Amino acid sequence: MLTLKNSKMSKGNRSTGFTLIELLVVISIIALLIALLLPALAEAKARAEAVACESNESEMGLAMQEYLQTWKGFYPGNEVINGPGIANNFCVWVPRLMTMMGSGSAKLFYCPARPIDMEYQGYLWPSSNTTPPLGYAKGTVELGFGYTKGQQVLFLGGQWPVQTDSTGRQIALPAFSYGYNDWGTLGAFPLQGQLPYGEGLGGDIDAVNNPPESFPQVPQSAVQNPTQMIAITDRIDDAAHGLANYQFIYNSDPTRSNVTLPETSIPGVVQWAEWPGAIHAGDSNVLFADGHVAPYSQKDLTEINPNQGGSRMNMMWNNDHAIHAPNTGFY
Repeated sequence: MLTLKNSKMSKGNRSTGFTLIELLVVISIIALLIALLLPALAEAKARAEAVACESNESEMGLAMQEYLQTWKGFYPGNEVINGPGIANNFCVWVPRLMTMMGSGSAKLFYCPARPIDMEYQGYLWPSSNTTPPLGYAKGTVELGFGYTKGQQVLFLGGQWPVQTDSTGRQIALPAFSYGYNDWGTLGAFPLQGQLPYGEGLGGDIDAVNNPPESFPQVPQSAVQNPTQMIAITDRIDDAAHGLANYQFIYNSDPTRSNVTLPETSIPGVVQWAEWPGAIHAGDSNVLFADGHVAPYSQKDLTEINPNQGGSRMNMMWNNDHAIHAPNTGFY
């Protein structure tokens, strides 16, 4: 009996905690579940960002249609040449669309999939000793281009002050989430004998009528196929590639430029300074001139060579919906 009693006491005193092996098994299972869930969570987050970006561009599309109605059927154009030299170039399509969108609309010009450096609200005057664009002073308004008093100008004239991170590495700023199709497949400026505004939706609008860089805004009647005319796209991340002080941070262009960047979704091919971005799993959201938004791969958007299957895309960048080689003579 004594033996039986001791046996029962022994069982009652036995520890009910986990053994080391059991803990390791549980931890391994949790780690496995996390490893399985993380890709799904990352994919869900990326999809949510893409949907938010689509919504941003849809709002821009509604604003563009309202702008066309308000301003007698003319598109807003891309930038103003408000005097000689690059220091007088600044963006107008963003503030002009914002006039149709109401207060708080600046946040719609920032894709949540991009670095915070690409947020529109982050743009400041370059430095205290930099001359502002002609006709501007800090905190003032230049009527006619959409900017309101105190609003920061989307502008990159002169040099921005050097900034460094905690490791002393120079930070390349700025960049911008979206780009406007200013010149189509022609690149900068129309060729002789063509319509003066080129083949996009309006490039350099000269506020002071300064030839030869004086181009009128594009009339709605010039866009032959609005459902297939690219207006605005996601754009590449200049800042992440170390491209400081690039002047045309608000453009979208499928052609080559004098600035090349690494890391493209097309194996073995660099991207050029004004390309649409491969932002959403290799895609760029595209706003068309009729107001609808659809995703296209960076590869497809930049294949404009008709000899390599790019005829349809070439036409989608041009307001006359025709094939045009770029001014440089190569694709």
